[in-house]
Amino acid sequence: MELRESYYNNWATIVIAFCLLLLVIAKWIYKNEFHHLLSAAVSDRYIKVSRNENPHHSLRILTVTVYTIGLALWITKLSYTEGRTSLDFKTFTLILTGLTIFFLAKRYFSMMIASLMKFDEILELIEYHRNTYRAVLGILLLIINLLIYYTFRDSIVVVRSLSIVSIFIFAVYHLIILNTYSKALLQHSFYFILYLCALETAPYLLLYKYIMLSRAY
Repeated sequence: MELRESYYNNWATIVIAFCLLLLVIAKWIYKNEFHHLLSAAVSDRYIKVSRNENPHHSLRILTVTVYTIGLALWITKLSYTEGRTSLDFKTFTLILTGLTIFFLAKRYFSMMIASLMKFDEILELIEYHRNTYRAVLGILLLIINLLIYYTFRDSIVVVRSLSIVSIFIFAVYHLIILNTYSKALLQHSFYFILYLCALETAPYLLLYKYIMLSRAY
């Protein structure tokens, strides 16, 4: 029992410590911009001012990496709480791999569709906006993971409650993005419908199916 407890604490602690290290590096290298980036949580001023920059900026790569790892940790814990998967490093790795493939495939599939339908510029703005929010949400996920893995690790009610709050916050930011660019997309209603169905709805259904299938492993 003690060995199992030690294993549980070790892998989760190492992963969370790695996320903290990435944030420390990001803040150290991009001190001023890091603080400006956090302001996007309550205002879109930073996004409007900086969106003409390179969307593959190293700061966003670091913070989006933290977001992806944090999301995998959260899903692993929630899935375990609901009795669907085990709470171990193998399950976490499977979910993280699925998320990584999902985000990369969604990104490049989006680029392909945007190129064919001639709305590349709108898509780049949406992705830049989305990645900025992901950077902010990555820090939120880190806090939530600390709570559900250590402070309230055995409380199903707290894990579910924090998960509901997280989903609500994710949905709000997602709706903000759709609302911000809906006018540009609605100028070509076919593109807007295609974007919602092919790039926003279907990929998440496939991701959910992947997580459910991970139970078999």
